[in-house]
Amino acid sequence: MRLATTKFLIVWALYLFLGMMVFQFLHECGHGFGSQLDGEHVSTGFSRVGDPGKRPVDLDFRSEKKVTGILSSAGLLGPFTNWILAIFFTAWLLHRTNALMRLLAMLLFIIGTLVGRVHLEDEVGWGLRAVQGLNLPMPFTDFKMLVKTQPELFLSEPRFYFWPLLSFGIVLLCFVLSYRRLYTVFGKRLPSRFVRWVFGLMPIMIIPPMFLLCSWLDNLVRINW
Repeated sequence: MRLATTKFLIVWALYLFLGMMVFQFLHECGHGFGSQLDGEHVSTGFSRVGDPGKRPVDLDFRSEKKVTGILSSAGLLGPFTNWILAIFFTAWLLHRTNALMRLLAMLLFIIGTLVGRVHLEDEVGWGLRAVQGLNLPMPFTDFKMLVKTQPELFLSEPRFYFWPLLSFGIVLLCFVLSYRRLYTVFGKRLPSRFVRWVFGLMPIMIIPPMFLLCSWLDNLVRINW
């Protein structure tokens, strides 16, 4: 691999890494701002939303959280931030990192359903009112236990899939359109099939270290809304 190509891939990886960190932080801020609009107080960081004044290392990090099954501003503005930025950057044809963040989240949800498990994402909570037998609102800890022990309660309800599949469709479209354009723009810098594969898979490759850093920062950087 030529030196110029190697440098280009390194710069591309760093750009993606920083971009995803920023977009992940904005996603959590969306939840925080939405909670304020709902009249609720929460804390946000780089990865998870919890009770005000609490950090993920605290055992009672989400002891006050209730699962309502209502499409609230707090639940909506996290994914909505990703959708808007993904659409904006796709239209501007810059990059597709925001689409990737929600795309991976929804892929985990879809893969989970195929093996009979419910992978908890923001969009999952929006369709809970369609699930029969839930005593909403309910404590978050009880909800997690129910999801773990009785996943069929959720997976058997067709309306439960509406919001996750809608989110998946939005980000998948942005992702595909951006990738097509990026290969056109950077085609001359991708001299071989191997380099093109590395370029295309780079966002996937940096996800693990990005999430490790986000989890670490989540205990250091907290915003109380």
